[in-house]
Amino acid sequence: MKILVISDVHSNVEALKAVLKIPHDKVIFAGDIVDYGPRPAECITILKDVSYKMVRGNHDNAVAFNVDCSCSKKMHKLSVETRKYTKYVLNNEEIKFLRGLPLKEEFEIDNKRFFMVHASNSDPLFTYLPPSTPEEKFKEEFGNINADFIVYGHTHLPLILKGIGNSTIVNPGSVGQPRDGDWRASCAIIDTETNKIEIKRVKYDLKKTEEQIREAHLPEVLIDILENR
Repeated sequence: MKILVISDVHSNVEALKAVLKIPHDKVIFAGDIVDYGPRPAECITILKDVSYKMVRGNHDNAVAFNVDCSCSKKMHKLSVETRKYTKYVLNNEEIKFLRGLPLKEEFEIDNKRFFMVHASNSDPLFTYLPPSTPEEKFKEEFGNINADFIVYGHTHLPLILKGIGNSTIVNPGSVGQPRDGDWRASCAIIDTETNKIEIKRVKYDLKKTEEQIREAHLPEVLIDILENR
């Protein structure tokens, strides 16, 4: 099977629709449907429909439980500003859905074992593990997990790391708000037959997302961030 791995959509429905056009058999989602972007309700609806497994991200958690997202200092003020909009446009059922998302998921697909979390095993919502993280830290977090594939998100930076126990660690990067200098939506494909993993970058209608940001009266700096400026 070809597993489409996505994370950190952040209410960018145009980017989400674009990555879902990649041929795949199942979708797994590593958290953060909402905040920052202009279309949170649409993203919840789509992901509820297409996802085989999902976990809760720190921004999903913040919206669902009215708590702080504990994101980076650089992004914190912006996340608080956009969360007001997010909570205004979501209905009670959508908030309830976010509240019910699990923090961790363990499952099998095609006889391959998966472990999925948004941030890390010891701290499912908040710890950052960017690609520059020492390998010993990855071993500390994930080395004792019995899985073929360990999936996480949160950093908005893609990563494939092999040799952590018997596992391969996959961070698909961010669909809705990449932060690695490439504006295209980022995701990953795991082929359970060949064990091949590939990071994919997908163009989407960026101008349409920018128009939606303006229509929602969200901060203009979001457009700079989407364009990686």
